[in-house]
Amino acid sequence: MNPNDKNSGVSAVRMTVVRICVLLLGIACVVKICYLSFFESALASGTGKECVDTTVEGWEDNVDSTCNCFVRENALRPERGEIYDDHGRLLMGNYTVFEVAFDGKAFYKEYTSKQYDEAYREKMIKQMAAGFYDRFKDRFPQYSEKHYYNLFTQNYKNQRYVTVFTAKLWNEHQWITSLDTAYIKHMPCMVKRKVDRKTKEVNDTLPFSRFINFVSWPVRINPYGEMGRRTLGMNYGDRQYGLEYFMNDVLAGEEGSKKYLELNHAVVPLKDRIDPVDGHNIHTTLNLEIQNAVHNELSKKLEELNAEWGCVIVMETKTGEIKAISNLRRTPGTTNYYCESMEYALNAKVEPGSTFKLASLLAFMEKKSNDTVCIYPMFNHTFKVPTKSGSFISKTKSDSKVRGETLGTPNEVFQRSSNIGIASMIFDAYGMRNFAAYRAQLAKFGFFDTLHTQLGDLMPAGIRNDGRFDNYYGTCFGAGFNIPILRTLIYYNAIANNGKMMAPLFVKYVTNEFDTIQTFESQVLMEQMVSQATLKKARNYLDSVVWGRYGTGRHYKDSTCPFAGKTGTRDIWDQERGAYNYDRNAVSFCGYFPKDNPKYTAIVYMYNVPQHSEVAVDVFGKIARSIMNSNNFSAMRSITEYQVKPVLTTSPMNKRFFNKLIAQMGYDTVAYETKSRYLVVLPEKTKSKDGKTAGKTIPMVKAVPMSTVEGVPNVQNMIASDAVAELMRAGYKAAIVGRGKVKTQVYDAATKTVKLYLE
Repeated sequence: MNPNDKNSGVSAVRMTVVRICVLLLGIACVVKICYLSFFESALASGTGKECVDTTVEGWEDNVDSTCNCFVRENALRPERGEIYDDHGRLLMGNYTVFEVAFDGKAFYKEYTSKQYDEAYREKMIKQMAAGFYDRFKDRFPQYSEKHYYNLFTQNYKNQRYVTVFTAKLWNEHQWITSLDTAYIKHMPCMVKRKVDRKTKEVNDTLPFSRFINFVSWPVRINPYGEMGRRTLGMNYGDRQYGLEYFMNDVLAGEEGSKKYLELNHAVVPLKDRIDPVDGHNIHTTLNLEIQNAVHNELSKKLEELNAEWGCVIVMETKTGEIKAISNLRRTPGTTNYYCESMEYALNAKVEPGSTFKLASLLAFMEKKSNDTVCIYPMFNHTFKVPTKSGSFISKTKSDSKVRGETLGTPNEVFQRSSNIGIASMIFDAYGMRNFAAYRAQLAKFGFFDTLHTQLGDLMPAGIRNDGRFDNYYGTCFGAGFNIPILRTLIYYNAIANNGKMMAPLFVKYVTNEFDTIQTFESQVLMEQMVSQATLKKARNYLDSVVWGRYGTGRHYKDSTCPFAGKTGTRDIWDQERGAYNYDRNAVSFCGYFPKDNPKYTAIVYMYNVPQHSEVAVDVFGKIARSIMNSNNFSAMRSITEYQVKPVLTTSPMNKRFFNKLIAQMGYDTVAYETKSRYLVVLPEKTKSKDGKTAGKTIPMVKAVPMSTVEGVPNVQNMIASDAVAELMRAGYKAAIVGRGKVKTQVYDAATKTVKLYLE
């Protein structure tokens, strides 16, 4: 017998057995698949009786101790919408921070093997503690190096999972960023030693940090720090204010959900999925250049005066659009650091002081048309106050140390800001017993109406409705009651706007990724606040405060930046003493510029300062000059003034704002369809069919796709705000040098920072 035949037969038998086994296995799989498809499909989809759906109410009632099948749901967070200024520059965007945790159990499993002894573990933990302390000692000064050492040691021995740093979403000074996570991952103690078996070479470059976990959290970031922070707002927990809170329905988007099956502790994804809907972007009326001027001038003056807090609001006269709001308060425990911590513009309960004399002047002139022939007491006066019995009592009032009674015209009274004089004017027009008639006239000006704004309700003036002489007297010049600072600005703006009272507007429109989906129009509160005759006289009176012989703001008049308005000074009410503090004041100035053709109306209010209202006029004048001298102000002139429009070229522009910006420059907009976020205008004009230039100048538009340089988004030629936004969106940190658009960019891989050089 041939041995080969015997071996061949054995092999054939074995192959037959293998084929039979494979066939049986295939048949078993088919049977199992059919069984699962027809008999266990409900279990696989989470709809069977054995499964408990935890996404419905009352599911706890259907659970018993033997249940091992649950349908669970994970929320899918949408991306929150961003906030832009009136030129499409980012004011509030999305950023990612991290929660840092130490997994003691993972550390224990990895480093308690024979390869690592106790001395090695001790050395490693000491290095970790030193590294954490060195990196985070400025942000977490309460934690010593010993704190980190004890935290790591105790939790690795007990094999516990512990949070080292929580994600404090509301406190950006303690945010853990991607730069921090990169530092932690590449600390020397986080590097795992690997020995090549063949070459015996030691490789220490592989990062090993499985026992340090990072949980990402989305947060909001303002690229410009404290500027306008209170207006932009926050919506974390009990920190709810500003646009982030009041426009949350627009910004938040809608959460999605993803269901999964938990069967015998195994996780099986289900088909049920609802994709999240990202939030919309809001485009505010704020202007970055004006906001910067307001913030800088106010903070410098507050530091100089060591004031408690201050507020400045700038409104566009014709539209009521708020171009800047700064609410700065001295940080507790410091003497010269001011930050945005309160919404003073809408919510501060302050006495307006002499800025309210404009309201009294308007009420007077609506009753008295012959103001030029009237004279009234100033400085000192004894009022004969009628009583209910018909007799009179004497009330002596004094405005200054000047002795004797001096008379003056209403214009001089207003220039000198005489309390006695303005009260005498009101008493003459309405009578000393007719406070109700004077109050009714104020009501016609809208002082007692609650105004609904995009930043919440603006409350009415808190003028008490009683006829006591002291209340009547004080009301005439803004004492004894509170009024929101913004409400004062609103009626001053009506005088600057030829009598038309505009509601404040903070948000102009809302966009999604592709288009504008909602617009907000300027709202007219009153078509004519006062008669044209009264309006003309009031403008002259406000001019005289700055340009008149006795005007309280005359020392700050400037022919290169002519403005008009009214000063205000109030003593501060001391709640503990129940009396006024005459050594410290609340000072203000409200007015408009340029005075002959107002474009902006603004109010400056500073609280708890040792000086009088002249310091507020100083701040107002500097802000006005800064705005009028800026390139932004010059650019507002209509391009239609030029007979021939120049050929237009631009840097890359965000397509969300492209048509609007092109239209503002006087060019016809064009239709475009592109997935790119940026467009650029080429230096040429469209041609008609006969080859001649078309009648209208229509820019030629080209999409600018996002490219990369060294793996980093290429932001060259972009404006700084767009460049910063793109880098932040991609997870990088930006550092800006210079002004203008990006000329060059340099990437530092160690710190994951892109330095932008502007020109």
